[in-house]
Amino acid sequence: MFPERVIGEVSTCHDLVQCAFSLGDFEVAVYEDLLKSGQVRADELAIRIGKDRSTVYRALQKLMTCGMVYRETKSIERGGYYHVYKAISREKLKQKLAACVDDWYARMQEVLIRFAADLEGQA
Repeated sequence: MFPERVIGEVSTCHDLVQCAFSLGDFEVAVYEDLLKSGQVRADELAIRIGKDRSTVYRALQKLMTCGMVYRETKSIERGGYYHVYKAISREKLKQKLAACVDDWYARMQEVLIRFAADLEGQA
């Protein structure tokens, strides 16, 4: 895959989120649903979205890994616990994306510097 093709295909916030965090449409849809609904259990989210709980859970795990969703543990009075998931705000997501783009740009600049040094070494 050519970088200019990948970069050229990023034209919306949805595209940028997918590209920056290697997410699919479903994971982004889960994030959007959580953003609208607030905190929710995975089984409730699965029913609302109409997908298997394990599918939703895998999407939530991926979203937690990239920091777009976090999980809180809630206690049950009679014993036990359950987890609820909540999306970070759009503003926090924007900050994470900006940091990701800045990091990518800095790494590409380093690669270009090494490339130029390699060219000079071959001359």
